Amino acid sequence: MSGFAHALPSPVVVVGAGCIGLSTGVELLRRGYPVLLLAHQLPGDALSPDFASTAAGAHHLSFADASDWRQRYFDIKTFERLYRGDLHLRLLEELPDFRIHDATRVPEGIDHVVSFSSMTIEPARYLPHLVRTFASLGGIMQRVPRLASLADARKYAKAPLAIVNCTGLGACDLAEVQDKTVHPVRGQVLALRAPWIKTGWTRQVGSLSGGEGGERTYVIPRASGEVIIGGTREVDDWETQPRDATTQDIIRRALEICPSLARPPGSTEPVDLESLITGKVVGFRPTRDAGIRLEAEKVALDGKDEIVVHNYGHGGYGWQSMWGCAEEAARIVGEEVRKAGKGQPGVLIRAKL
Repeated sequence: MSGFAHALPSPVVVVGAGCIGLSTGVELLRRGYPVLLLAHQLPGDALSPDFASTAAGAHHLSFADASDWRQRYFDIKTFERLYRGDLHLRLLEELPDFRIHDATRVPEGIDHVVSFSSMTIEPARYLPHLVRTFASLGGIMQRVPRLASLADARKYAKAPLAIVNCTGLGACDLAEVQDKTVHPVRGQVLALRAPWIKTGWTRQVGSLSGGEGGERTYVIPRASGEVIIGGTREVDDWETQPRDATTQDIIRRALEICPSLARPPGSTEPVDLESLITGKVVGFRPTRDAGIRLEAEKVALDGKDEIVVHNYGHGGYGWQSMWGCAEEAARIVGEEVRKAGKGQPGVLIRAKL
């Protein structure tokens, strides 16, 4: 692909190929911009904790604060893009089928119980879908060494319209960014083969603090019959390997909220959940103290001011806010390009790769 990259007419360069970078690239292409996406890790690579998109659960369950209208907007727009049924129109008022259950029937020790319809996401299936969509729209994806600087992106596109920084944890080390408020929140989950589980469960203990606080236990069924159980939220913990003690704790908590995990159809006795485990996964949520950074700035790269749009710091919100953030990032790119007099998006003539 690298030989074709320079044939793109003044592309928007997106750095990062997780769900944030890919969705942003797709949205820019849909608006008529040529897009070159650069990344050192790509979908399909071996699982890696710092490529958080592949390690996610993932389900759409917003924990945005009631007063955080920006985050709520991103989550709503993403839900609308992912949820294709008629019910998605009701999300502006409430989640589909949202119901607060009778307080007299709430289990002891639980303050309240709500239920609603949402969706789960299988990163191993959805990331390749994003890659195919990106390519079908004419986007070019190129594997490059880890960029130490945004200026390095100009090696692959001499005159970019703009550069979009979707580097997640990498924003901590990029020379022009060095955002030291970005840090990992470690998560460990288990994958089980449990196709009889059709309903997801989540229990929150303690303050949400915008989605990053307290202890959260979840059971996330997937269409494939796989079920993800978790999880942990370990701030500034860089341990890449699953911990046995954490595995046992996750199993204990998951069984508390979903005992049927250990009751396959036809079984007369509970099964040992460890016998159902197909994978133990660790991922680092790319968290930023002040939340998502989604804004533009002019950055001097090799002596020339370039438009840089930042779209990072999503923490555990990446999958459930990606399309809302992608739309906003693309809008900002368009606004900055127009202000700079760099022209309008046009029709990209695609070449066969």
